[in-house]
Amino acid sequence: MKKFLYTFFLLSLVMLMSCSEDDVTVDVQDASSHFMPAADDQSEEAQLRRTFYEETGSFLLFNDTLQHYVTGTDVNGDVHYFTEVLDLNYEVGMSTIPNEQFTYTLLTDLDGKRVAVQYLKDYLLSHLSDKMLPYSWLLVDKIQRNFTGTLSSPYAAAGQRAVVVACNLLPRLTDAQKEQYATQVMNTIIGKLATDQAAVFTEFLSVSAANYEGTFTDPQNTAANTAILNEAGFITRGKDEIGNESNGLYPDQQQDIAAFARLVVATPMETLKSRYAAYPLVVTKCEIMLKTLKSLGYVE
Repeated sequence: MKKFLYTFFLLSLVMLMSCSEDDVTVDVQDASSHFMPAADDQSEEAQLRRTFYEETGSFLLFNDTLQHYVTGTDVNGDVHYFTEVLDLNYEVGMSTIPNEQFTYTLLTDLDGKRVAVQYLKDYLLSHLSDKMLPYSWLLVDKIQRNFTGTLSSPYAAAGQRAVVVACNLLPRLTDAQKEQYATQVMNTIIGKLATDQAAVFTEFLSVSAANYEGTFTDPQNTAANTAILNEAGFITRGKDEIGNESNGLYPDQQQDIAAFARLVVATPMETLKSRYAAYPLVVTKCEIMLKTLKSLGYVE
């Protein structure tokens, strides 16, 4: 028995040694390569995307399909594919089922894509320094948002890996209207860009720290609810268990950061001081938010 065990041990040791690290092949792909044109793609669109990345450091997309390739065939001879699309709800380390989904109508002609890129450079990038640029931009014709069955068509949408901008209105806008549209787009995306860097908002969060995600007696009407929120330094309602804003709830930290970021980008500070003169905590948070956004790279 001892001889058998000794022989088994030696055979096992030989097998382990034969599986050395030199025999292991690790397939590691750089995820950023999926955001760039294929190396052999020399089209005008591919050159436009490469030039944009060289100039800004952000990737440029015109299609939300990042990967699509054949993985093999099954026993019936049917071809199988692997497809990865850009998911705005994707967050590193998170695996929750989102309440919202986005679909896009894509830009189809190269001239339209050039117009969209030039608008991005002239009217949006001017408000963002290198420190605040998103990982990628997806420029599309239209955006459709489905939030728990309710459909809408936002100007823009933002996730951890991309900012999406709807460009269908651009050919019909005057220069003044393009400025207004840029404000609306920035108002949509700035909250996400800010919450992605929530660690720098310590001073802002300290003002209303005691009430985050708390509750209060549900008032009889929306005006009374808003007054209670404003007195505590908030400008948005909290969300219930299914993600809908509801009376009687204070927001969480991410909601608060996003709401104030959008507010100070869309509204001059003097207007905010007048509007919230009776609510000093709101004014204080507006001032801190604008200061913090500027430190991150926001340009008025």
